[in-house]
Amino acid sequence: MAQPDARPTVGVAAYRDATSERKQEVYDRVRTWADLWLLDPERDHPDLAEMGLDLYHMARWTPHSLRDLQRAEAGGIPTVNSHHGAATTVDRLAKCRRIETAGIHVPRYDFGTAEEISLDPPVVVKTRDEFAPGSHELSVIVAGDIDFPGERFVQRYIAPKMSFKLFQVGEHSRSTRHPPRSGVDRSMRSLARETATTAKFERLLAAVAGLFELTLFELDVVVHKSVYVLDVNPVVSLDGVSDAVEIYDTVLKRSVQTS
Repeated sequence: MAQPDARPTVGVAAYRDATSERKQEVYDRVRTWADLWLLDPERDHPDLAEMGLDLYHMARWTPHSLRDLQRAEAGGIPTVNSHHGAATTVDRLAKCRRIETAGIHVPRYDFGTAEEISLDPPVVVKTRDEFAPGSHELSVIVAGDIDFPGERFVQRYIAPKMSFKLFQVGEHSRSTRHPPRSGVDRSMRSLARETATTAKFERLLAAVAGLFELTLFELDVVVHKSVYVLDVNPVVSLDGVSDAVEIYDTVLKRSVQTS
């Protein structure tokens, strides 16, 4: 660990060249108070414990960076999120089951072959594993027979009146509002607009933080008669958040200071 007067060393799993402008601003700010190592999230770092890190942060969520998060915990390196919580979010079925235990609404779901699915259209068809090939290529079946190869995770499609992303970054909660179809059409996500984080959203974020042992994460939420959580991710984009750079830098700095 760094001595009181020494600059800490922070390792972040992130792409050097393919990162967002906002994330690059975060890393530039971190460099003002720490020595920053950007660690390739497309490969494992078995020597992580020998790097002298005062903090490891998984900014990019891949199988490799998740294993590095586990290595960091095992090696006594402070982290922003727990490996256990982040690993649970990889399995969409386990994730929904855990959310339900807290009495939080999720769209009805099922898992299995097309013949085994008990839901009727409209449904959204996904892989069960967030890291599986094509995992973010969602198929929406609005009518007719439900058909797909192999086994899939299937959820009832909720036609949203409003769509939100909720962000928890340490003690900071932020919300953005999105066009209704942004969950299935990624090209629309640049239209995010910051909005107030309501007391209900604050409670929802706090509940999910406790369920998954996460300090930094984002929720995909839709509102239609009730509030439904569609997804939990142990990384954040912060698209549309005005003070994204400041709050991200703060949570990294405090993670070092409190370790």
